[in-house]
Amino acid sequence: MIVGTAGHIDHGKTALVRALTGIDTDRTREEKERGISIELGFAPLLLPSGKRIGIVDVPGHERFIRNMLAGAGGMDLILLVIDAREGVMPQTREHVDILQLLEVTAGILVVTKVDLVDEEWLAFMHDEIRTQMAGTFLENAPMVDVSAVSGQGLDVLRAVIEQSLLRVQPKSSVGAVRMPIDRVFRVAGFGSVVTGTMWRGQLRVGDAVELLPTSEALRVRSLQVHGEQVAQAMAGQRVAVSFTNVRGEIKRGMTLATPHTLIPSRLLDVRLRVLQDSPFVLKHRMRVRFYHATAEVMGRVLLLRDQEVAVGEEALAQVLLEQPVVVEARDHFVLRSFSPMHTLGGGIVIDPHPARLHRRNSTEIVLQLLRREGGTLRERLLDQIQSAPDAELFELAKKLNVTLEELRPVFQDLVTTGELIEFENNGWLPKNLLISWENEFVHALEEYYQKNAYDLWMPKSVAYRVLKANGVPPRFHDQLLSNLGARGILVVEAERVQKPGRQIALTTDEKLMQSAILKQLQGQPFAPPTLQELEKVYKGREKGLRLVLHALVQADEIVFISQDLFLSVSALHAAEVAARKLYEERGPFAVADFRDQTRTSRKFAVAILEYLDRQKKTRRTGDVRVFLENS
Repeated sequence: MIVGTAGHIDHGKTALVRALTGIDTDRTREEKERGISIELGFAPLLLPSGKRIGIVDVPGHERFIRNMLAGAGGMDLILLVIDAREGVMPQTREHVDILQLLEVTAGILVVTKVDLVDEEWLAFMHDEIRTQMAGTFLENAPMVDVSAVSGQGLDVLRAVIEQSLLRVQPKSSVGAVRMPIDRVFRVAGFGSVVTGTMWRGQLRVGDAVELLPTSEALRVRSLQVHGEQVAQAMAGQRVAVSFTNVRGEIKRGMTLATPHTLIPSRLLDVRLRVLQDSPFVLKHRMRVRFYHATAEVMGRVLLLRDQEVAVGEEALAQVLLEQPVVVEARDHFVLRSFSPMHTLGGGIVIDPHPARLHRRNSTEIVLQLLRREGGTLRERLLDQIQSAPDAELFELAKKLNVTLEELRPVFQDLVTTGELIEFENNGWLPKNLLISWENEFVHALEEYYQKNAYDLWMPKSVAYRVLKANGVPPRFHDQLLSNLGARGILVVEAERVQKPGRQIALTTDEKLMQSAILKQLQGQPFAPPTLQELEKVYKGREKGLRLVLHALVQADEIVFISQDLFLSVSALHAAEVAARKLYEERGPFAVADFRDQTRTSRKFAVAILEYLDRQKKTRRTGDVRVFLENS
């Protein structure tokens, strides 16, 4: 596993790494003289369990974003370092944007230099950081206060790092070797040595490898992991490699790979997205800096439809590069403007080897790219079933551009292995996707309760937004919630969902307040105290009062019929019965009739009837109302 730093210049990234590992990652004379990180720094980190991982220190200065990008691609967990005195700064935000474009999903908010601020300022900064991170992958990340000088919080941070890594999917050691090179140097007696993060596979001393994009054949002479000689290195490790037979130049941006498994390319089919806070729109044929893994290459964006992509928008496109790069389908990349340099956006590679430049404004080409976004035939079939679960097999074959004979055994194998699950009235869905959606929703419900401690229920409108944000198509929302309800994981009602056994933990004072309010409602069902009257009674405790009333609403004890007035649920039901009886006996009735029937004040009578109007129980016509028979 690889942990990386990110954050604004002078926020203490290098000092933090030094405090954690005992290693100063600023190696060059210029870095020492200027007191800033310019190149990537690397160090081993010993976790509380005794496990050793790699940590990558990236530069924070805007001028060295390209170096930061070279280190970010292989990171499993991010330490976003924020100075307690300054908070989130421009490069902090740009680093977060870049990490989101690379789809890094795990991180820790590390507030540094806490020994230089007081508790009040630190509490303010915590809130400010949470606000700034809202909507990003770090929105709910753990936050740890540290001081690299005093050592405060370092043990806590080590423990949080270890816990966070348990939730990170490790890189696969199965398959062909893939290792982007981020550093090259010479060692006497060994010749050229390269370092990088192993993205995939296993590398052994004596293995033949290919240096890309030059296609030079090399053989591994020695391997080091965390500064120690090893016979084998695996995916997810920081690795130093020396070779026996180097002839050509090796430089950052190149890739080590199992021979004949990867092919360099200068033309890519991509889906790209422009950042919401990008200073520029992305225009057709715009010259850009293309960043992938450890490589930086100039190129042009060729949009397939519009002349430009607005901020916050996505588009299908091709990228025509001035030099070849080594990419695979689904790899992520970042785009920056040529000059002045600003991060514009990024995206994902759909096809690393398109046959030619595409015609613009071609619906056929766009559909073809959409079909290819899925990857392997097995994966693309699962993706297609997700988007069109009621399609016939021959239709899926056509969409995937394969024959029925090729598709049928793949489909049957997915059914046999249980990877495809029948979804009532909606065809089939990939099992892993369904489980992932369910788990993500249950986790989101827990987070909702943490943020809304006085809620028993999550409104379905919020549940739908959560599902949509997790990528669940709207047509599956109700069925997915129903499935969770049928298995007892949720309590599902018409307009809301709940975790079974969910309770609101009221304080002793709140319980006394709740009991007093309920007693008043029982004694005066149609003339309860107003919100303003209660605020006078509980002056100085208004916040607690509103939380108690909210809890009563959640528990179906009361209903607010206007901004200031509320009734018990039983009283409201009695009022509805009274309105029905009044209409059945007299026909259309006035406010005064209803007031007399319920023996309440005109203020409450008007509020109750207007509430029933909104609920479509009654309808006002002039000065009288009718009870709606179908209500």
